Amino acid sequence: MKKTLLLNLVIMCLMLGTSWGQHNYGDALQKSMFFYEAQQAGQLSPNNRVSWRANSTMKDGKDVGIDLSKGWYDAGDHVKFNFPMAYSVTTLCWGYLENKHAYEKADQVNIFKENIKYVTDYFINCHPSPNELYGQVGDGNEDHKYWLSAEVIDIKSTRKSYKIDASKPGSDLAGETAAALAAASIVFKDSDPTYSELLLKHAKELYTFADTYRGKYSESISNVKAFYNSWSGYQDELCWGAIWLYKATQNDSYLTKAKSEYDKLGNQGQESVKSYGWTLAWDDKSYGCYVLMAALTGDSKYSADAERHLNQWFTDRVSSVGPKFTQTGFPVLDMWGSFRYAANTAFLMLEQSDNMSDATKQAKYRKRAKEIMDYLLGDNPQKTSYVIGYGAKYPLNPHHRTAHGSWSDNISSPVTSRHILYGALVGGHEEADDYNWEDNRSDYEKAEVACDYNSLFTGVAARLYADYGGDAEVNFPLKETPNGEFLVEAKLNASGTTFSEYAVWVYNRTAWPARVPSSFKFKIYVDISEGISAGYSASDYVVSSNNADKVDFSNLVAYDASKGIYYTEVSFKSGEVIYPGGQSESKREAQVRIRLPYEASASAWDVSNDWSATGVNSSLKEVSNIPLYVDGALVFGNEPGPVVPVDVTGVAVSSNTLTINKGKTSKLVATVQPSNASNKEVTWTSSNEAIATVSNEGVVTAIKEGSATITVTTKDGSFKAVCEVTVTDVVVPTYTLTTSVIGNGTISVSPDKLKYDEGSEVVLTAIPESGYVFTKWSGDASGSTKSITITIGKNTSVEATFEESTTPGDVTIISLPFKFSGTGEYFWETTEDIASINSWSDDKVEVNGVDYTNRWSNQLPAKVDGKYKIHFVSSVDWGSVVIEAASKNRSNVSADVQKQMHLEIKLFPNPTSVNQQVHIKNIENCKTIKVYSMAGQKMLEKSVLGETETVLSLSRFTPGSYVVKVTDVEGLSSSKILIVK
Repeated sequence: MKKTLLLNLVIMCLMLGTSWGQHNYGDALQKSMFFYEAQQAGQLSPNNRVSWRANSTMKDGKDVGIDLSKGWYDAGDHVKFNFPMAYSVTTLCWGYLENKHAYEKADQVNIFKENIKYVTDYFINCHPSPNELYGQVGDGNEDHKYWLSAEVIDIKSTRKSYKIDASKPGSDLAGETAAALAAASIVFKDSDPTYSELLLKHAKELYTFADTYRGKYSESISNVKAFYNSWSGYQDELCWGAIWLYKATQNDSYLTKAKSEYDKLGNQGQESVKSYGWTLAWDDKSYGCYVLMAALTGDSKYSADAERHLNQWFTDRVSSVGPKFTQTGFPVLDMWGSFRYAANTAFLMLEQSDNMSDATKQAKYRKRAKEIMDYLLGDNPQKTSYVIGYGAKYPLNPHHRTAHGSWSDNISSPVTSRHILYGALVGGHEEADDYNWEDNRSDYEKAEVACDYNSLFTGVAARLYADYGGDAEVNFPLKETPNGEFLVEAKLNASGTTFSEYAVWVYNRTAWPARVPSSFKFKIYVDISEGISAGYSASDYVVSSNNADKVDFSNLVAYDASKGIYYTEVSFKSGEVIYPGGQSESKREAQVRIRLPYEASASAWDVSNDWSATGVNSSLKEVSNIPLYVDGALVFGNEPGPVVPVDVTGVAVSSNTLTINKGKTSKLVATVQPSNASNKEVTWTSSNEAIATVSNEGVVTAIKEGSATITVTTKDGSFKAVCEVTVTDVVVPTYTLTTSVIGNGTISVSPDKLKYDEGSEVVLTAIPESGYVFTKWSGDASGSTKSITITIGKNTSVEATFEESTTPGDVTIISLPFKFSGTGEYFWETTEDIASINSWSDDKVEVNGVDYTNRWSNQLPAKVDGKYKIHFVSSVDWGSVVIEAASKNRSNVSADVQKQMHLEIKLFPNPTSVNQQVHIKNIENCKTIKVYSMAGQKMLEKSVLGETETVLSLSRFTPGSYVVKVTDVEGLSSSKILIVK
């Protein structure tokens, strides 16, 4: 710092004459450092404070035989992009070195050093030889396909390592990494001189590599171009790297080199002066070089370049180059990460102010820097802090996978993020408009966070803490309380006078942290006292499973034999990996039947007194009396006995801001935590019912223009969450909706109006007449889903096409000759070979005495007297069994038929459920896929030419059997049966 006593007195006098808001800059500094701990990859640092993080991507670098597991994840994703990561280290160190006393006062020195060393250790590993540097782990194109927490991403992602070397250079990447290590070497020079020397050794080698083998790293690591392309080239890094090596070594040769490379920096367009239209960021370090060279040399030409640039960030500038300004004068340079650019420039203003002798100009620069920072911390028209966890109102839903905590690979579920990503600065305004920001996780330009977003923001926080104070928060961070990590849902598949069959779904929704346990098991408790009274014992009860290939189960085990309470323990086999990695990956189903011998009297069976049957019916729902044990510990549900109430620990609302037009309504949803809380009742209130009212169900009605706060309060514990409502009174454009049909059918429109407000959602449902099937939407809608939702934004015209239904030529519907067995049941007898058998919603399916009830299998027993006898019993009319015959005499069939047989498509999951998706693979050289009902109606047709796999939506299908027919380019076809439950 280069302030004089006189200048300090001038600044203090200016401060006394203003109404600037006072912020807790120490709190902002403290929380910004926390953010970097949330970004750690590999084995977490020893003092990592993020309770919802754990070790992750531990095998990074295995593909090249080097440990590349550490480092920071770049943003809300899980790629390690070393170019912006190295920039973040350099600039964090710059802010620390200029404001070390602020870090000491805030007790952040050790935290800072541990965070920096975590990454510099990684950079050292990335540099195995002088002219070799790994610059990326993971592929952004692949990584962005998944919305998973860091702890499970490597289950799906391949995470390849990418490098530069003498044959494929990257002067920008090597130069920036050299700068980062040189800057860090200064940080550790006093506390760990040996480590400092190691960092400096690698920095020197890397700078020589960058200077000797010149080229853009994004030409050598080409898949980075869509994410961190080196737009400005490498000239700025050659200057930047030399500056930091001079600061670390005080070797004049590096200063001479910096001056030489500085002169080669680009000019502003056709002008003869250095660029001044952008600002310091991960790609272009020129603007940082201006300020650093001004400080190092005192040469006015460098200060002129710096101030020419910085002057563009004042609203009274002369030229129009640089950022645009909002209504209140906040600078917006670019639509992506605008808050980051403003914070970076604020830091440069503070640094350049220390190079000035003009007190008035110095005060102007410092005032502007503070204005920018205070805007980010909440002094803005939205009255929102754009730093998560800072202030009374801040973003809750950043574009950040691990902080979101989704278990279903879905950016929208759950609605509210499960963690607070303390300290993260969000992206910001896309336009020069003070109101152009919303807390929308899907809008990555506004809501994403990143390591480089926070690096110089941290430096500004440290500087303002030193200048103005504002202490850090005591006892930070508060440890989060896990909730809703494990869940059991159940329903009765079937029940009779001698049995109960449960469908039990087990869910892994872990996020504190996301994890992959080794074992899952649950217990179903039954009261068999009535069976004992009828003369039966526990050994007479039969436990079976329809998916015994996935679960193991016990016979009845005594829990309290004196009261007739027993249980069966059901555990998922080791191959069933249940983890929070997708809709299907996060859950598993077990179907378990407990029964007496079929001849038992009805009085011997009573499901109503069974502990685990409490509240269970034919609808799938959360069940608390089927306890779940994960890795041996009870994590959900209750064992028999008095139920201990589960207290509420908090509540969240689906949106913390809402803008709604006068006369309109919008529904808010409250989520009580934990998910198994005993009392989930809430009340809704409005702070100003003249502006907006709220119903007991959370429906907000806009009354007149203005603002109101909607508060939801839990009855248990009085926990609160709020939504700030802004009611507007604007004329909303209205539009018409016109529908038409081709073929025989109609379109249902809901709601059906003459005109619709802009933004209205309308549900259209295609209803075919008898003998016709719906095939597609056209006009201002597309797709083949029978029911669609469209958003009105113009006069809209939609057409539905209906075609006559046809029957596929290669499918024959047959009736099986079932015979009476003499015991009240029927069987079918065949001498044919059976390839597989599949059944559902049945009471019994047996083949030669072997149970195949409600499961699929291709393992058939031996024939008896050359025959199979298939017993089939179902108490419902939709009970089904599908038997696939094995092909014979393949060696004698024609070449065309052989080719048809080899058109083996893979269809999964099968059986499946309505409203799910079915994946079809192995469709190379295929032309079309058609799906028919068993009555011959074409339900769906899709062109797949050129694809290797595809996905079918079953949103308009009902339970039943369907024929999936795939036809290749030569007209040959193959069919499979699809079961929809």
